[in-house]
Amino acid sequence: MSIPFFSKLRAQKHYHQLIKSDLKKVSEFIESQITCFEPQVADYMETVCHTKGKLLRPSLALLIAGATGGITNNHIKLGAILEMIHMASLVHDDVIDNADKRRDEVTANALWGNNLAVLLGDVLFSHAMMVGTEFDSPEFCRRLSKTVMDVCQGEVIQSSRLHDLSMTRDEYFHIIGLKTAALFSAATGGAAWISQVNPDLERSLYQFGDLLGTAYQIYDDCLDMVGNEDNAGKTLHTDADKGKLTLPIFNLLDCNSPDIVSAIREAIENKESIDYSQWNDTEAFREALNSAVETALGKTEAAREILWLLPQTEYREALAELTFYMDELLENCKI
Repeated sequence: MSIPFFSKLRAQKHYHQLIKSDLKKVSEFIESQITCFEPQVADYMETVCHTKGKLLRPSLALLIAGATGGITNNHIKLGAILEMIHMASLVHDDVIDNADKRRDEVTANALWGNNLAVLLGDVLFSHAMMVGTEFDSPEFCRRLSKTVMDVCQGEVIQSSRLHDLSMTRDEYFHIIGLKTAALFSAATGGAAWISQVNPDLERSLYQFGDLLGTAYQIYDDCLDMVGNEDNAGKTLHTDADKGKLTLPIFNLLDCNSPDIVSAIREAIENKESIDYSQWNDTEAFREALNSAVETALGKTEAAREILWLLPQTEYREALAELTFYMDELLENCKI
């Protein structure tokens, strides 16, 4: 079922303007947390917590809040908590990937080494959990703990399956559901829970976040293969170096070119880096990449269908626009 009244405000990101003042409050809340750390730690955290990202997870929490009764201070706090968890996970990701650039800035591991970067990520994870106790709700703390556990377990499972050709597509989707989609669904489902919507709607909005998070990770995996580091603002092509099996790689392994399949399998088995650019002009590569994009576009379309459950407001329109923004990111990965 199509949703004709949803407008595609391409690249304008009207949704961002709608919640601009509230996103500013999220950033200010995060920045205010620097004083909570020991002075020797606060200097590092000031760099780590510098909010320069897309703020997708807080945006989702705030838009769901607006669409389900109104944005409250607890929704602001939820957005800040989830962004801090996301920041902590990125610090750890950069260590794992040996990345030296993130959001056009030098990463924590490049600045201070892997050991200190891991510890800083741990401190930020812990602090986000502590802020969660301010809700004075065992249920909220349980949900938050489950989210952090999912994110961390997803990274553990992914790291344990590097260079593993026995890994399946279903396992790939399970991993990204944990390490990426969990934070998106925590934003949408958590905001709905704070708004005290009925359980059925809360579950549907949780699923909305899960679908968007899955689509976003597929986008990130495609970007890693064909993106430009200057445009992306972060270190790319780490999946090829680390032996991560992602959806476009699974598609390549199933392509009709025996030479490509053999070369990829041999490189993975020998734990060698793969230069995918050598196949950029082949039909097999285009089909593999574009098929992954189409899979993700199917996720965002399914997410838009869920928005029918919400009353027609500018916040619902903005949520739909955010999904179209993700579509645009995905379409830009096609070749």
